[in-house]
Amino acid sequence: MINRIALALALGVSTLGAQDIPDRPEKLHYKPLSYATPLTKDFKAKLKNGIPVYIAPDPSIAFVRLSLQIRGGSYLNPSGKEGLAGLFGSQWRAGGTLRTPAEQLDERLEFLAGAIESRFGATTGSLSFNVMEKDLVEGLKLFMEVLQEPAFAQDRIDLAKKNTLQGLERRNDAPQSIYGYTLGYLLSGENHWTTRPTTIGSLDAITQADLKAIHAKLLHPSNFVISVTGKFEKKVMLDHLNATLGTLKPGKDAQVSPKVPAPDFARKPGIYLADKDVPQSVVGFVLPGLRRSDPDWHATEVLNEILGGNAMTTRFMKKIRSDEGLTYGITSNFEPGIHWRGDWTCQFQTKNRSVAYALRLALAEIERIRKEPLTDEELSDKKRSILDGFPANFPSKGAIANTFASEAINGWPEDYWSSFREKIQAVTKEDIQRVAQKYLNPSEMIILAVGKASEVEEGDVKDHPGKLAEVTKLPFVKLPLRDPKTMKPIK
Repeated sequence: MINRIALALALGVSTLGAQDIPDRPEKLHYKPLSYATPLTKDFKAKLKNGIPVYIAPDPSIAFVRLSLQIRGGSYLNPSGKEGLAGLFGSQWRAGGTLRTPAEQLDERLEFLAGAIESRFGATTGSLSFNVMEKDLVEGLKLFMEVLQEPAFAQDRIDLAKKNTLQGLERRNDAPQSIYGYTLGYLLSGENHWTTRPTTIGSLDAITQADLKAIHAKLLHPSNFVISVTGKFEKKVMLDHLNATLGTLKPGKDAQVSPKVPAPDFARKPGIYLADKDVPQSVVGFVLPGLRRSDPDWHATEVLNEILGGNAMTTRFMKKIRSDEGLTYGITSNFEPGIHWRGDWTCQFQTKNRSVAYALRLALAEIERIRKEPLTDEELSDKKRSILDGFPANFPSKGAIANTFASEAINGWPEDYWSSFREKIQAVTKEDIQRVAQKYLNPSEMIILAVGKASEVEEGDVKDHPGKLAEVTKLPFVKLPLRDPKTMKPIK
């Protein structure tokens, strides 16, 4: 073992060049680490029908991964058929094809040690496959079958509906679930597509014909972006793609997916409480934010890293977790605002009686960063933390291709990341205080707690007196839970 360590040290020190080996470790000097940000132009191509492709050969893996990202999602659900996009996403692959029934497709993919998967979310979906390099031609053939000729087998639709219904029935089982749907209504109102949930009625109304109809609408090359990585030569892969996906043309019912509609709901700042008999509450607060394209974005990234973020050294974590022991973790995030202005969100869990006190501590930290300038050291530490973690955004060739494809499908400008580090480095103390005063205005805050109302409302009467309604000067409102099958308020 000692010989191995000595050899490793010798090899490491050889990077120092011709200089002598130092007699102490602290005398070792290395060149600064450098990282070249991947550029879109080095990965982007285009098929003959115009579909963008982000292609990243990677000989270190023996298989090929391809993802067809698609514009479309639950925002396209017809009124009364909420849940259609999610069901479509699961059944596009699971239901087999007109040529290959579901069971045969399952068996063949298992034999190939491959996979084809489909999913749909709020505004985007994907159809992807994974096969060994030697099986690429057959994998592409099966993939094209699923893409163009899905069968949507009725027995599998029925099973998926049954499983979905079981999920609906559990909506009120956990405070985190209640928090999620309640916050949605507070932020976007009752009538936005984001808050028109799947119900037992809407699920029952969805038919096989609905799945086929949404498939026909989405099958338009302008709705697609491809990412592909694995063991292949770039030109050979592009030839394969042009011979398959590159031949796609819009069908007679195909449409370019429309713009995602933004909410027009007038929010009502306040302290909101929903009753759930659990020992710990889920607590959060939200403030209006900005889009990633805003000139203030990089300053707010640093601001968030100082206050909340997702690290142990943030102000919230130091005060609320380390100093007071009120929570295991508290995180915050400025949402990028893909389709409309994002929000600044913060969330944590704590004992019911600690909710009010923890919120007062968080609000005090917000007020402090609005009024008191940072030290040079704190700003430097937080910027360095962001910059040091930057390469983790691109951990592999596949991740690079997927990131650029995601940027494209969401309509962001190319090469946003190429100037990211320089813009973070340029953030000043004055910028932090300015954006804190601009975006962290407590009078616009929506605070939501889900826990045992009698304890949460009263607070910690012994050690840290103060009721929830007295945390800040905002209206205090109790909210009812909702029937998990209909999502109507329970009276």
